[in-house]
Amino acid sequence: MKKNQLHKILFLVCFWILCAIFNTFYDESFFGYQSTVEGENNDFLSILITTIIGAFVGGTALGIVEVLVLSKLLRKKSFGITLLCKSLVYMLFMFFFISVAWSVLYSRGFGIPFFSIEMLEAWLNFISTYRFYMLFLYWGLASISALFILQVNDKFGQGILFNFMLGKYHRPKEENQIFMFMDLKSSTTYAEQLGHIKYSLFIQDCFYDISELITKYNAKIYQYVGDEIVLTWNFSDGFKDGNCINIFIAFDRLLNRRREYYLGKYGVIPEFKAGLNMGKVSVAEVGVIKKELAYHGDALNTASRIQDKCSELQKRILISGSMKNQLEKLSSFSYTFLGNIMLKGKTETVDIYEVLHNKMAFS
Repeated sequence: MKKNQLHKILFLVCFWILCAIFNTFYDESFFGYQSTVEGENNDFLSILITTIIGAFVGGTALGIVEVLVLSKLLRKKSFGITLLCKSLVYMLFMFFFISVAWSVLYSRGFGIPFFSIEMLEAWLNFISTYRFYMLFLYWGLASISALFILQVNDKFGQGILFNFMLGKYHRPKEENQIFMFMDLKSSTTYAEQLGHIKYSLFIQDCFYDISELITKYNAKIYQYVGDEIVLTWNFSDGFKDGNCINIFIAFDRLLNRRREYYLGKYGVIPEFKAGLNMGKVSVAEVGVIKKELAYHGDALNTASRIQDKCSELQKRILISGSMKNQLEKLSSFSYTFLGNIMLKGKTETVDIYEVLHNKMAFS
């Protein structure tokens, strides 16, 4: 299971537990349900523990369904359709776990066997009561709120929503970052060949495919610009196990494995080229109507210019000399020095290297 999937499950579990604790204390403080509904054999502590255990089990189960089933089934659906379908599934989970948790408490509180006709009759009576409707409404709103947070977080990008909420980049900060500008080769030819609508579907498929690799290689998506995607890493994540290079290799191999799909649907096999650079940049929130995080600095501009050289030099992946110096500790990579090259808009030349790897599907 991927790290971001574990984070989603952990978020749902924690969210459910907090909601369960709040609801239990609220009931105890304002309604005193414990002695009148769950039976005299239950005290407040036992109800609280049962509720927390139920929230943990329910949150874990729902989290697993969310990341392993729903996210995959609905990943190509619109935001509205995704939210609606997931909300329905969440509500079914709510109904089931409210029923189970209440039945456990009722069975223990009144000494009734859990699997019995009397218990079934009590449950049928419970689901027609005002309290059940209020519990269902409370947990439904709580779960849909959690779902909405997860969906918005996906739309912003991993961790970006929480950085906005915490105001981490409200004032510009300096950070060391790696940037990869990855662009589709022969994009103009493909656009003319496919037409605007089919070309857009083609790009969507490519970016859906790379999304499977983003978290595996600890990357963050900075921007989509037409048929180009800009990825970024902090130094520790990017250089660890060669993530910043291996993601390109893995993406190339994935596209190669799906060649029959792309040939059958579009008549072409996508190939990308990439340029990488590293360095210190400033990060800040920009915009009022449409807020986003923006990076500013020479490291970013140089990475873009290096990617521009891929077509001219007929290469697939190029890096700066500073990147090569950091990456050469990784024995799986080899490099070809292409020269000390003047990049557009630069006043000084930059050492450019091609990255080679025996697992690359490209040459």
